[in-house]
Amino acid sequence: MRYRLWYAQLDVFDTVRRYLALLSQWKIGSPSRDRLFVSDFYLVNPSLLHRTQMSAEVRRAFNGLQIPKPEDCFLSYPSPALLYNKMAGIQVQALHNLIGKGLLDIPLVDKGEHTLSPAGHVLAAELGGQLILPGEEPVLEFLTKEFATIGHGKGGLRSITGLRRIGT
Repeated sequence: MRYRLWYAQLDVFDTVRRYLALLSQWKIGSPSRDRLFVSDFYLVNPSLLHRTQMSAEVRRAFNGLQIPKPEDCFLSYPSPALLYNKMAGIQVQALHNLIGKGLLDIPLVDKGEHTLSPAGHVLAAELGGQLILPGEEPVLEFLTKEFATIGHGKGGLRSITGLRRIGT
């Protein structure tokens, strides 16, 4: 018998689900494309948040989640930058699907901000509890509330996470 491993990081449909979850719960303004991609990366790989720089207040909130460190997880993670680059095409494809289906506010997307359109809010509401998987809710809350406040200064998200896309 053959088994096939499934990685949520490399699944377009799961990425769409995570985007809908993030955008339906976003607390502070509208995320940029980079912030949405980075937040999605950490939603699907929460253990890797241990390797980011955070203010003391945000770190306290994160530590309260009691997320295991990468070395204490069942999975063996590659470097965050490598995995982030591996996810690039999937994240872009998922974002284009949301835009193409009219689930994002197009005038805001043109301005570099990402928020759900009225149709996107309806879909998120209809999916309700199916949108957020068991165990994701605390991480989702952290990413859309506390994590969303950091990385706006000099260097931005790249300086606190070390994540960069090859060629950008």
